[in-house]
Amino acid sequence: MDETSTTDLVDLVRRAQRGDEEALHDLIVTYQNRVAGFVFAITNRRDQVEDLSQQVFIKMVRAIGGLQAPSQFESWLFRLARNTCIDQLRRQKLRRIFLPFAAEHENIPEPPGAVDTEELDALRHALEHLRPQDRALLALVQEGRSHAEIAAVLSTSVAAVKARLHRAREHLREHYQSHHAP
Repeated sequence: MDETSTTDLVDLVRRAQRGDEEALHDLIVTYQNRVAGFVFAITNRRDQVEDLSQQVFIKMVRAIGGLQAPSQFESWLFRLARNTCIDQLRRQKLRRIFLPFAAEHENIPEPPGAVDTEELDALRHALEHLRPQDRALLALVQEGRSHAEIAAVLSTSVAAVKARLHRAREHLREHYQSHHAP
């Protein structure tokens, strides 16, 4: 992000913090596609992207007044998104433990238009075996974030990001190769 757009973003965030509805709308419009992609990358569930993204933006609107450093808005927003997704995944895991498996859940078809290749299935399978935190990390990398930006989003050090990224990629490779043996 260049200096002009950083200045524009800080100005937009400050206006939103003062209750400017147009500024809040502009922030949502600016980030809605990136947040939705990030949510999908973490949850791997198209059917939850819209609801979870909406939850993220509701949390953003409610909490933006407390953001101390408007220049850190983007990291703050993606941390909100990450936490919202991880909370949802935890709730789902608890539900699965306490809800019985029903016959209608056995063969749920792919949504229309989904690519159905062996390789894509292997990648999906591998991603499902990663921890949500690792999927979030890989999603940030896929989005083109630098290690420093990822460290800010995850509230950790660049060295920790590099180590976690290395482990996440190794786990992904292991699961992918075990499911997609040539």
